[in-house]
Amino acid sequence: MKNLMKRTLAMILALVLCISFVPATGMNVSAADVSYVYDGKYIYNWGTRGEVATFLSPNAEKFYDKNGSYDLLASYDGGTSRDTAPKSDMYKALQSLMKNAQTYITSYDATKDLYRYTDCQEGGGKISSFYSGKLIGPSWDSGGWNREHTWPNSKGLGGSDENDIMMLRPTSTSENSSRGNKAYGESSGYYNPNSESGGKYDLRGDVARIFLYVYVRWGNVNGNGSHATWGSDGVMESLDVMLKWMEEDPVDTWELGRNDSVEAITGTRNVFVDYPELAFMLFGEEIPDNMITPSGEGNQSCDHNNFNTGVVVVATCTERGYILYTCQTAGCGSTKKTNYTDAKGHNYVSGTCATCGQEKPAEPAKPTYVTSVTTGTPYKLGLYSTNKSAEYYFTGNMSGYYGATDTSYSNGIDVYVENASGGYYLYFVNSSGQKQYINLVLSGTYYNFVFGSSATSVFTWDTAKYTFATTVSGEKCYIGTYGTYVTMGVLRTSKYQETDYVARMYVFNEESGETPDTPDTPDTPDTSCTHNYTAVVTAPSCTKAGFTTYTCSLCADTYKGNTVAATGHNYVNDTCSVCGYVKITAAEKASISFTNTSNRTVLTVTQQVWSQNGITVTNNKKSSQSDVADYKNPVRFYKSSEVIISYPGMTKIEIDCTGLESKYVTAWSSVPAGANAVNNDGIVTITFDNPVDSFTYTSLTAQARAYSITVYAEAETTVCNHTNTTVEGAVAPTCTTAGHTGRTVCIDCGEVIEAGQAIGSIDHRWTDADCDTPKTCSVCYATEGAALGHEWNDSADGKVCDRCGMTEENNGTNEPDNTPDDDVTNDDNTSSGDVTNPDNNNTPDNEDDSNSEDTSNNEDDSTEEESSKKDHSQCKASGFQAFITAIINFFSSIFGGQKKCVCGEFYE
Repeated sequence: MKNLMKRTLAMILALVLCISFVPATGMNVSAADVSYVYDGKYIYNWGTRGEVATFLSPNAEKFYDKNGSYDLLASYDGGTSRDTAPKSDMYKALQSLMKNAQTYITSYDATKDLYRYTDCQEGGGKISSFYSGKLIGPSWDSGGWNREHTWPNSKGLGGSDENDIMMLRPTSTSENSSRGNKAYGESSGYYNPNSESGGKYDLRGDVARIFLYVYVRWGNVNGNGSHATWGSDGVMESLDVMLKWMEEDPVDTWELGRNDSVEAITGTRNVFVDYPELAFMLFGEEIPDNMITPSGEGNQSCDHNNFNTGVVVVATCTERGYILYTCQTAGCGSTKKTNYTDAKGHNYVSGTCATCGQEKPAEPAKPTYVTSVTTGTPYKLGLYSTNKSAEYYFTGNMSGYYGATDTSYSNGIDVYVENASGGYYLYFVNSSGQKQYINLVLSGTYYNFVFGSSATSVFTWDTAKYTFATTVSGEKCYIGTYGTYVTMGVLRTSKYQETDYVARMYVFNEESGETPDTPDTPDTPDTSCTHNYTAVVTAPSCTKAGFTTYTCSLCADTYKGNTVAATGHNYVNDTCSVCGYVKITAAEKASISFTNTSNRTVLTVTQQVWSQNGITVTNNKKSSQSDVADYKNPVRFYKSSEVIISYPGMTKIEIDCTGLESKYVTAWSSVPAGANAVNNDGIVTITFDNPVDSFTYTSLTAQARAYSITVYAEAETTVCNHTNTTVEGAVAPTCTTAGHTGRTVCIDCGEVIEAGQAIGSIDHRWTDADCDTPKTCSVCYATEGAALGHEWNDSADGKVCDRCGMTEENNGTNEPDNTPDDDVTNDDNTSSGDVTNPDNNNTPDNEDDSNSEDTSNNEDDSTEEESSKKDHSQCKASGFQAFITAIINFFSSIFGGQKKCVCGEFYE
């Protein structure tokens, strides 16, 4: 029996040991098990379908550390229903987080090459169909595969949202056809995302989280204002179904891995994948008990309805302040933060923060663009995006049809210059060691940025922009970008060429410590450059003033000056013999139609211009708003954009919006002072107190649409007389830097009337030094030398400074006096009469002391003798000092010798 028990125990032990060596793949996966496989900056999806994610990935944790923690996001108030959620603070916070983090928006074509990373299986060797899991690839098969809009195009997409790889998924053609544009749901007539895989994969939670991403990130709370979101005509059957799917189909590691992969491409994440619990909070619903989420924040049974009254946490120099609430339910302790206040920021005085004492950090060395190039020198090809307020560097890879970039200087690839006939070639060496030339080519109607083993583009150095340009099909082109994009492509002279976004050569100058230069703001005086201007004269026309354009050959600063008034028309039989303009002899009207694009002369992401019958309608994008709309009948002008209607002598404008929904008409009625708007059955009539040549909606209050615009004009208008002017760009001079008077600009027409002039630096205004203060400038407070110090002379009552008259009373130490005096108190000792300590008298510590009678500082035998007779009964101390003194006296009593007092003196 004993042997049997021993054998049994041995078998159990062996079994335990065997089990302990079983690979852990698929079991208890954690963040530590995540191993990112990179291809340049891209990350292959590392997850497994169906494997529940019970942790946040390392990249997710970094993202929320940088952009806002769960505690912060959860502290915002959500809505109480489907209707109020989009108006809540939480909705706005989540939208801002995902929007502001995004650095790149994928194009429709680019997604084909990016699915190999985001939707891969088998270590990146295959692309997995979203619904069925069927594998292809990694190359895209256009015959059998589609890009599935999980939020259908026909239900409210219409811009960058329709090409977002977060929502656009690869599927087989048959799967795409089965889905069609049916709404997701469980009832009859709805599409169940599990149908294609036969239940092998649960996609219900996946589509719910994608739906929420588009719903919040792109603001599609009502199908972009013109379509349904919920119900059979929408995208999701109901809020209840969506939240049910979120709970029943938790996030798997494949979904989490895809979030990592998409972030590497676009810079942003789907917050509802990382924190599904926020979906319930957004709509005012309770998080289900024990709900499984990657973060574990939802895996709680407490309903948090027992928060305390809150503790105020005051803002510091670097951390925001807030009120911290803690749930008092036993065993919970969950917290939330509200009422945030901004961090105060450091208050540096002489290099040290007066609030927290932190030393002001030294400005780190940064890359800067070069003003000349040499062969054989490694450069980074970089561009500064004004829209993103960041520098981006070419990585040697392609993103779709465009050059990929990264904000990290070290991630940029070295680019070299090679001499060529008539200019230079540009090249880099790829990861395989192959020389790759950078070429700009025309392919069909598209200008592209491409690489090749041979050079076809000869670049010349542009001395005004400090960059390279080449000619493609007779048109001057640069490498760069435009608008919100940060990838590199071709900037043509006739299209998309914004000088803020040209790419330039950068080097890292360890000694400069300078921030990369950003393009100069037009018409702003630059006092940092000793300008060398060249002048180009633009002659006046009949209706426009002439002027001279001054451009600095050193820094490319430019401005307009020497304005010459317009010449006015030279009428012959009511027609100008110079420009052919026909004089308006009576009130007239003209119309411009938007029924097709034949009247549109300009279309970029930042502007569209329409022109017909002398009327010009310009639509400009505001910096932080959506790109201007592409064509749709009736024409669209997006909310917050600028619309300018121009025609000489307008007294009335009629905007035809007949038959349109009122929400598209309302914005036309928001007119500034001096105008009046009336809406009569979709015809918005705007009248003016005085004739105008141009009328501007500086920021539309809502999306506006129109079929046509008709203007009514008075007879002959006059040229602007520049009676309403302002001064721009004035800079006050300092003691060491020059200033500028600023330019006088006409507010009505924008012409520069006077260019202004530089103002030389002003001289220091010195105040002489005195006893306590060195020589000081009364303007900038600079100092020279040191304070003079006091010149003391004795008097009966003490000492007097001959320079400033300051006096010091006699403190009784001028004559030796060894008699205890009750009126004299030692600052550091309560014993009366002890005035021999040189640190406790009021005699100024000057090396040149005219009081030869003061013997308090003399080290003679009489002083030591008096010290040894001193009564130390009143000397007191505590703590470590008393302890050490006691130890010394203990050993003195054993070995003999003087005792030491706690005041520091020895005595018998």
